[in-house]
Amino acid sequence: MDPQTCLKTTLKNKYQKLKEAYSENSLLPSRLCYPNLKHNLASAKLSQHEFRYVDKSDLHTWHVSQTVPLADILSCDCKHDRRKRTVITLGVCGVGKTTTVQSCALDWAEGKGYHDIHLLFPLTFWELSLIKDKLSLIELIHTFYPELKELDVYSLNENNVWFVLDGLDEYCLPLNFSSPTVSDVSEVSTVDILVTNLIRGNLLPSAHIWITTRNAAAKQIPDCFLLKDTEVQGFSDEQKEQHFCTVIGNDDLANKAIDHVRISKSLDFLSQIPAICNIMANVLKNLVKADDGFKISRLNLTQIYAKLIKASNPDTLAKLKKLALLRLGEGNVMYEYDLQKSDISVEEASAFSKECPLVLREERGLHNTAVFRFGHSSIQEFLAASAKMDDFEGKSVLSVSYRNLVDQALQTPGGHSDVFLRFIFGLIKERGMFETNDRLFNYTKKQILDNVLYENAVGLLHALREYDSQALLCEVKFFLKFGSSPILDVKPMQWQFMIPRIRAFEGMKEIFEMEVSTRCDERLLRQLPAILKSKTAMLRFSNLTDKCCPALAVVLSTRQSYLRVLDLGYNSISDDGVRKLVEGLSDENCRLKTLRLQGCGVTAHACEYLATALEQAQKLQELDLSMNEIGDDGLQHLANGLRSPDCQLETLKLSQCNIEQKGCYHLASAVQKDPGHLKVLDLSINMVRDKGASELFKKLDITKLTKLEMYHCGLTVLSCGHIGEALKYETSTLVELNLSNNELKDDGFELLCEGMYAWCSLEKLNVSRCGITGRGCMYLAKVLCSVSQLYSGLMQKTDWQAVELRNLDLSMNCLGDRGVREISAGLQNPYSNLKTLNLSHCSLTDDCCAELASGFASNESIISEVDLSGNDLQDKGVRKLCVGLRSPQCLLQKLSLRSCGLSSRSIQYLTAALRSNPQHLAELHLMGNKLEDSGIRVLMDLTKNQQYTLHTIELRRQTESRHKATNFSNWLTFGPPHTFLYSSGYCCYN
Repeated sequence: MDPQTCLKTTLKNKYQKLKEAYSENSLLPSRLCYPNLKHNLASAKLSQHEFRYVDKSDLHTWHVSQTVPLADILSCDCKHDRRKRTVITLGVCGVGKTTTVQSCALDWAEGKGYHDIHLLFPLTFWELSLIKDKLSLIELIHTFYPELKELDVYSLNENNVWFVLDGLDEYCLPLNFSSPTVSDVSEVSTVDILVTNLIRGNLLPSAHIWITTRNAAAKQIPDCFLLKDTEVQGFSDEQKEQHFCTVIGNDDLANKAIDHVRISKSLDFLSQIPAICNIMANVLKNLVKADDGFKISRLNLTQIYAKLIKASNPDTLAKLKKLALLRLGEGNVMYEYDLQKSDISVEEASAFSKECPLVLREERGLHNTAVFRFGHSSIQEFLAASAKMDDFEGKSVLSVSYRNLVDQALQTPGGHSDVFLRFIFGLIKERGMFETNDRLFNYTKKQILDNVLYENAVGLLHALREYDSQALLCEVKFFLKFGSSPILDVKPMQWQFMIPRIRAFEGMKEIFEMEVSTRCDERLLRQLPAILKSKTAMLRFSNLTDKCCPALAVVLSTRQSYLRVLDLGYNSISDDGVRKLVEGLSDENCRLKTLRLQGCGVTAHACEYLATALEQAQKLQELDLSMNEIGDDGLQHLANGLRSPDCQLETLKLSQCNIEQKGCYHLASAVQKDPGHLKVLDLSINMVRDKGASELFKKLDITKLTKLEMYHCGLTVLSCGHIGEALKYETSTLVELNLSNNELKDDGFELLCEGMYAWCSLEKLNVSRCGITGRGCMYLAKVLCSVSQLYSGLMQKTDWQAVELRNLDLSMNCLGDRGVREISAGLQNPYSNLKTLNLSHCSLTDDCCAELASGFASNESIISEVDLSGNDLQDKGVRKLCVGLRSPQCLLQKLSLRSCGLSSRSIQYLTAALRSNPQHLAELHLMGNKLEDSGIRVLMDLTKNQQYTLHTIELRRQTESRHKATNFSNWLTFGPPHTFLYSSGYCCYN
């Protein structure tokens, strides 16, 4: 049998167990990348504790290297010289370096990959350590592969021969690259000299070398001998889920189990390591139950490991603890003589490894030698911490002893005591040794803050949070609230550095939102930890049903939840789904402030449940039930909750809820004795009419509101009296009022204007489509010409009163040119606060444009946005407007002239105005006008010029010139960044 066939047969037999493991446990393929770790990081970085490579809990962002197929890394066509030919693969303990090597060898042996490789020799460093006698390279190969009797020098000298040396960190001797040169494969020498000569290229210069190692041992190989630096990455999120599903055997339970991990940012990072992920999955397999619902329990690493060893043989476990402490900081491979130091026989260790394979593993190798390893290096640190605490028991100064461990951890370079100390603090909690106010914890907090800029503080914070998952959160909140330190001798600057680190540890996010393509209940149920860590869950239009409500209720009732805004708008949430949500809302741990259920199809029955939430959820400040058919009965139920003295609701949105007069009566009776919590009320698109409004205004003091929305409520002049009177009060806090689409007429508008003129802090008024004419503008003119009471300039007091109006919407009222003339003096008021004016569809012509232009160009005018769309201004009107636009006093930033009967001549006027005053106008909306391409081209050219602020032009796209518009988009790709957007019948250049 030729050497290749013989070698493949040997490897298949050797790794048959691995093949069986693949089929039984679905071991996942390793992921490799090119991180350039060794060349770009100092040696000190390579020597730090491995958890620092994996756990990025203290960072908001981190670099993720792109994975590379192993076949690309082990490519035989890669060019190398005899010295620089070694591929090194780094990886933390348990990440899968050996599994990668063995699966590679098995794939090659079975002909599934790596077809270019002629001979592949996997060798492990721990087995090489067993060889004490001198031998040649040929003899070394025969020692491991005695079946290769016909192997000769000719076969070894081919280009496609690979030596795979696995586990450099487990080699007993240091590599000496100054050792004697060995260039003949039959020359006898020690194993370490043979290895260094292979790496140096003296032996078999055409061969390839692949070495795997943990990070710290990589320093032994000089850079000059390395061809490629690679790294084995841990599990991806998908692989974690797949592994949990494989271990637990039930997808739903697996998702629950992994939620317990993801709630902790640190555990989520550590579960990237397959060995630790396997431990977590096996422990949680016995904890999660189908009848637990979606309850998420926050476990720390100590609790997981404690549950892992709970059923172990106590006698052997006690010996292993002492052995772990004795060997702390040493290699993970334990030979028979290592076990004997703790009175453990090979037979006893072997029996324990079969009983608890995740705690202790046995491996047989060369000459059938047995070696043992802890399931992961962190298992050794856990057992060592437990042994250390056993040693401390009974000491009179116990707290002092643990403080000394904190000091030692700070002084230990590379954080090598971090995980050990982390388990110490976790076991203090498990054993209930100290009260939370013990000096140990305050001392540790002080040390963290004193070292907040250093990596040692991260290790201490991990340890402290192992005892208390909310450690330092209360102190940070205290500092943010009062500005002073809750801990003596800590400066404000230290807290400023601590705040982002704490937030990073918590994994806090501002907004959670699912990708459009994955929006459904099933996807949401797999993202509960992410929702729990987010301040806002934007879940509208997410195809959700009642199925997600119990899970969201659990998130709401979890003490560690950061969720403050839950938007479930436009999902199929029924009354029963709301009932389940209320269970979480009513929990004492719930801190949700905003709940939005607009357009979910809920009815009056849901309001019964929500009333309970209003009574008990004292943090709830906003409730949006818009576009739900709750009716008067639903509002009656809500009123029962609003009536509660514990209700703190500030915003209630009930737009389009089929509410009528009776509903207003219930609402009014509920808020009659309201202490002033309610600030925003939206009853738009409900036919409450004047009688309903009258019922409401009699008992509801709208002066205490900040915003009132009653759009399309069937109101008339009869309702305006109550509102106008409220506006007159100096104590009124109402700043936004929307009464659009009501038949107020001029008489109703007059009453509103009288209120604003008397005294008003109103900043935004919308009376669009209210039947107001030019006569109504007479009353508005008096308001606009008045002077703000809050104006701070040095001026003589006049008999005009206060007005703070900043945004005025008069659109869709038949004001005519007369109306504009009436208010033109107010537009020129130097003390006016008006910034936004909407006069679209107001039956205006070019006759009023001169007055408007004077208002834009007046001294100290601050008007920045005007909408004149839908008026028959024509080119003559634009020419008059441009007189004002041309003035350097004009600060207009947005001008809308949609469907104003304009032609390309208006483009000329606008272009000329912009050239005279280029610094302010940024948006120009011209849709619905018949504009020729030649004129458009000139105007668009200004957007490319840095001298002009203009960046958005909205234009009509003629059907017959579609191809020309497309050409414009290509022609306009030069200059500042912009886009050319198309919509049905229109295009928008931005």
